[in-house]
Amino acid sequence: MTQSTTTGTPPRAESQQDDASAVAARVDELLGKFDNVETPGVREAAEDLVATIMRFYGSGIERITTLLAEHRSGSELLDRLATDELVGGLFALHDLHPVPVRERVSDALDSVRPYLGSHSGDVELLDIDEEGVVRLRLKGNCDGCPSSAVTVKLAIEDAVRKAAPEIADIAVEGMAQPETTATGPGGRPLLPLATGSDNGATPSVETAEWVNLDELVSLSEGELTSVGIGGASVLVCNAAGVLYAYRDRCPACGTELGQAELHGGELRCPGCARSYDVRLAGREEQESNLHLEPLPLLADDGGVRLAVPEVAR
Repeated sequence: MTQSTTTGTPPRAESQQDDASAVAARVDELLGKFDNVETPGVREAAEDLVATIMRFYGSGIERITTLLAEHRSGSELLDRLATDELVGGLFALHDLHPVPVRERVSDALDSVRPYLGSHSGDVELLDIDEEGVVRLRLKGNCDGCPSSAVTVKLAIEDAVRKAAPEIADIAVEGMAQPETTATGPGGRPLLPLATGSDNGATPSVETAEWVNLDELVSLSEGELTSVGIGGASVLVCNAAGVLYAYRDRCPACGTELGQAELHGGELRCPGCARSYDVRLAGREEQESNLHLEPLPLLADDGGVRLAVPEVAR
């Protein structure tokens, strides 16, 4: 078994969707500056200007999609454009996306199921109502898990909002005692997050950095390593050929786990000798209220990516 420590701050992988979100946030910021202008009607005029420009570009995009759909080769190009995060997001915001929203949300959930399945969990799409609220249910080991807020916020919500930016909100059954609702850029509601405690419950999470692990971690089956990412210490282990990532800290004694023993899926803390099952969201074998803090780890076309919450740093 190998235990090692890697340090460094890998560059943040920013997508076109990140750029689009930044533009939306900047528009809201600029409109906010008109709130303190004393001249009557200035705020309303600024909002009308933005809405007029949006309608103008929306009409142009609609015309482009109509012309493409009239030709066989154009239809194929339209489908390709719709899969692009930035262009697909524009289609969705103008209600022009060729793929129904339910299908896009379903595909997004499929993309995170391998991560949920690695912890014996799953997510079910219950409904998308007339107001655009996506209703989900966590299943299996994710149902009621104290770290379900992190799973939802950093994996599920991220995937769903990228696939369907036009949705109004996400409601999730099976999350561990949500208490507050945060607001993101532009006043967009975020998922309610659980409040942390000393027994290993997961703290509130607002933002995270997605990093590519391919160049940082290379583990054979049965190996583990402690890796420093942006000031956070993260434990990555390979159990039966599946990668798992956790905050590098024993919830019982606070010991770092880089020198822990890994046998199958059982991780034994070198400080207090408690055992945690890395395949079941890090649950302690004897006390159900103790668990390691799992971090979302997804494998996609971009490689193996890990979400490190700001709160873990």
